[in-house]
Amino acid sequence: MSDDGKSLLDVIDRTISPMGGRMMRRWVLFPLQDVKAINRRLDVVEHFMRDPDGRDLIKQRLELIGDLERLTSKAAVGRITPRELVQLKSALQAIEPIKQYCQQSSCEVLQALGEQLNPCTLIRDRIEREINPDAPNQTNRGNIICRGVDAQLDELRDISSSGKDYLVAMQRSLSDQTGIPSLKIAYNNVFGYYIEVRNTHKDKVPEEWIRKQTLVNAERYVTQELKEYEEKILGAEEKILIIEGRLFNELVTAVTEYIPAIQNDSAIIARLDCMNALTRVAMENRYNRPVLDDSLDIDIAMGRHPVIECQLPPGETYVPNSIRLSNDDQQIMIITGPNMAGKSALLRQTALITLMAQMGSFVPAQQARIGVVDKIFTRVGASDNISLGESTFMVEMTEAAAILNNISQRSLILFDELGRGTSTYDGISIAWSIVEHIHEHAMRPKTLFATHYHELNEMEKSFKRIVNYNVSVKEINGKVVFVRQLVKGGSEHSFGIHVAKLAGMPPTIVKRANEVLKQLEANNRSEGAVTKDLGDVASSRSGYQLSIFQLDDPVLSQIRDEILTIDINNLTPMEALNKLYDIKGILTGKKER
Repeated sequence: MSDDGKSLLDVIDRTISPMGGRMMRRWVLFPLQDVKAINRRLDVVEHFMRDPDGRDLIKQRLELIGDLERLTSKAAVGRITPRELVQLKSALQAIEPIKQYCQQSSCEVLQALGEQLNPCTLIRDRIEREINPDAPNQTNRGNIICRGVDAQLDELRDISSSGKDYLVAMQRSLSDQTGIPSLKIAYNNVFGYYIEVRNTHKDKVPEEWIRKQTLVNAERYVTQELKEYEEKILGAEEKILIIEGRLFNELVTAVTEYIPAIQNDSAIIARLDCMNALTRVAMENRYNRPVLDDSLDIDIAMGRHPVIECQLPPGETYVPNSIRLSNDDQQIMIITGPNMAGKSALLRQTALITLMAQMGSFVPAQQARIGVVDKIFTRVGASDNISLGESTFMVEMTEAAAILNNISQRSLILFDELGRGTSTYDGISIAWSIVEHIHEHAMRPKTLFATHYHELNEMEKSFKRIVNYNVSVKEINGKVVFVRQLVKGGSEHSFGIHVAKLAGMPPTIVKRANEVLKQLEANNRSEGAVTKDLGDVASSRSGYQLSIFQLDDPVLSQIRDEILTIDINNLTPMEALNKLYDIKGILTGKKER
């Protein structure tokens, strides 16, 4: 997929919570093989489709829960922040109505899930009672613990918040007691808090005041009461942080005891999120419930590609197609047809519909009956691995070999243009032998084989479980119209030159390509070698090598003998030119004869 491409996950992932998104990805990567487990998911999706109120309730509560899984993991290692603890409390509160809805539901699967949900009311209520709803994200910022949790903490907060008022009251009280109207209480970094009295009133200073500093116009004093208050107010902030840290850590430790229960809640909420998302996708895109069983058949009626149909221009509808595969009769479908007709899309939509069904989703088809598949093998696209010295054809053969060595009775195999990385005759030979091997294999795996090698249509005549299909087109006034409809029977044309024209190829090249094509087709009709040889292979089924050269031609035999007698290692450039001239003379002589 390209960077701006769209995947199946992009289409069906309508989850709300992060943990639901992670689970949806796991469902796509690891579909189920247990028919009962698949149907349990499908039952919930079908129930949500009939219950819009319940579907909306789940959606609204999921928006409040957030990433409960991540919060739990952070609490387990003691790295959860005060604000995240408040979010954990909100998530546990949102679980309560979900639990009630599931328990009262008519769906047995939802009832079972509701029984397993645990809102953890004790720890939830403790968090609400002890943690400030507006708690900061860092513990050293203070204002974490609510009032009423710790008496010493409340007293220190009163001292810290009302210290200025207390000093103003103390200053007024001392002024009234001593009769010094200009008395004031101040603070500096050297003495801390002190009482300043101007010299005109120093005779009114009580004897128990302790003189700390003499100024030009005033004296500074401290009292025992002021010193005690100074110790309280200066140490209050530090003590507040210490006490709040202790209380917060005790609460986090208490939360860790509930981690198994909260983790179970996370998994159940993620499942509900996924099934709720699949419901919305199914309703918006007109998906239907598939039938899953333990048979060896795949029968898809009017299936559509879930990704392509979402990207079609407005007003354009996707052309659906039906597929039927069975180990016992229609085991291998050889699909031919023009370039851009939709062969690759047909293969991919079959795989995606099968995968969606086994992950518990409704599928883009009118009807679908899926016999559970254990592996979906694909060999599609052309690629190479230059860094490891592997060509396109080498990668193609390596992947094909991996498929053929691991097939089972329940495998679904998709081959798209196998063998195109090498010469035509080699490609046809390899494709033919692979299809024959799959047909004769004891496991009889279901296979879709898209190809441009129209010669493979001959196999239907000799192999009873091979059926030819083609993606049809119409040719109107020299122009090709893609119908994109799968019909029975093989195709004889690829319309590759037409595609080149659509791609913007210069007209001179397109014209010349048509001329060469006509000449090649005329030669092929006159000789008929390939078709004849393939017919021989199909009838005898004892050989695999196609006859490429007419070695009974005496001129070709003479040229071969000439080449075999050449000592290439000791041949000079002039001798090479002379030898090439001689070979040309042999061919010229043939034409003259």
